[in-house]
Amino acid sequence: MKKFAIASLLASLALAGCSTTQLDNERQLVVDGEPTVVKVVNIPSFKVEIAPRKAVCEVPTTEGNVVESECLQYRQPFQKNFNTLHGNIQGFNYEPGHRYVLDVRQETVADEASGQVKPVWILNEEVSKVAEVL
Repeated sequence: MKKFAIASLLASLALAGCSTTQLDNERQLVVDGEPTVVKVVNIPSFKVEIAPRKAVCEVPTTEGNVVESECLQYRQPFQKNFNTLHGNIQGFNYEPGHRYVLDVRQETVADEASGQVKPVWILNEEVSKVAEVL
């Protein structure tokens, strides 16, 4: 059932596409251990769980270098493992030691310099915030 839901989501993302044809709007994600190419599209609402701790991750700089940083960890309700979010969620103020469930939206932003479409997450609503012992 989970694989069917993921496949349906990925198919709808792929079919929706992006209205800008000159920019690269495809990204590679790992779903159930398999690399999958998806298109970056606008999504009006979806829920994510934010872990109480950040993870160490590598983030590319504008100069093309990679630096070590701390990133939010998120997962969707049907996922087992957390992923790292290389960026932030606009309108969301993270406090370490709290587990959040958020309703967010994804908007596509064209980066003309790189020729790619990038996803930007924006907070719709903080559904829950629970303190956890670290």
